[in-house]
Amino acid sequence: MDILEQHTTPDGFLKFVVCRNDDDVCLGFDGFAWHTHPELLADDGVSEDVAVRRFVDGLLAGRVVIAVARVGGAVRDVWVTDDVESDLKHKRDDENIEFRYWDGSNAA
Repeated sequence: MDILEQHTTPDGFLKFVVCRNDDDVCLGFDGFAWHTHPELLADDGVSEDVAVRRFVDGLLAGRVVIAVARVGGAVRDVWVTDDVESDLKHKRDDENIEFRYWDGSNAA
């Protein structure tokens, strides 16, 4: 696996990576299951390269909401969300979900 880009939040809490494994490019938070692929980001007719750049730039600029799920204070999962209400509706009873931006500021 080749890391193409790696970014760490200003508070050091999260690391976001763009990596290539053979012909597959994957974008996600280091250590967590959620990820996406360029073909899923390029749904409006732009090239995959443009879609990846737009997504990463939006994330780093604070235009993308990051969900952080904790159980008993320990981080269980991290993902990008565009539907905070749905995430809250489907959360587990023992789970707390924080919504933040890249810079650590509160998103909800």
